[in-house]
Amino acid sequence: MKTFHFLLLTLCLAMLAWAAPKTGSMRDSRDGRSYRTVVIGSITWTAENISYKISGSECYDGKAENCTKYGRLYTFEAATKACPSGWHLPENDEWKRFRTFIEDSDGKEAAWVSLKSRDKWDGSDRYGFDVVPAGRATDEFLDLGVSAHFWSATSEDGDAYGWHLAPPGDFTMDFDVSSNMYSVRCVKDY
Repeated sequence: MKTFHFLLLTLCLAMLAWAAPKTGSMRDSRDGRSYRTVVIGSITWTAENISYKISGSECYDGKAENCTKYGRLYTFEAATKACPSGWHLPENDEWKRFRTFIEDSDGKEAAWVSLKSRDKWDGSDRYGFDVVPAGRATDEFLDLGVSAHFWSATSEDGDAYGWHLAPPGDFTMDFDVSSNMYSVRCVKDY
């Protein structure tokens, strides 16, 4: 019986280790800021929104504390320059693989909660991706505390695709105006 319990405990510990996200960090040499990273599927992502100050980026409502809590918002042009050397703004194909991995693991409805931050949003942050409700900017700042919006590097005719995590719980892709301002996550070059 002791052998059975030992094997069961060993199996449980192995499953926990397998399920735990692979995390790390990267340092942006441009400003010295460090970012948490996480492997989702086989791709290494930044596990927090980029906050590199560049022309075409702003803090929500122009308040520095929002940059500290949520990262900066970027126009599409600025977003293409926001990732440090060795990292890049993800293409639609990388976002699609990300979404498929999460939805295949948790189901479409549960994926919403699995991605949301535990401490800044009411989620479980199961994957360590830590999505925060940073809102967005069009002609005005909108949706802080309600939704998250990310740029894709995929563009057509001067505009680009954005990925949106918003109520009722969908993670969707839309073709968006490049002057909109969204958050940026970076993918490690491979």
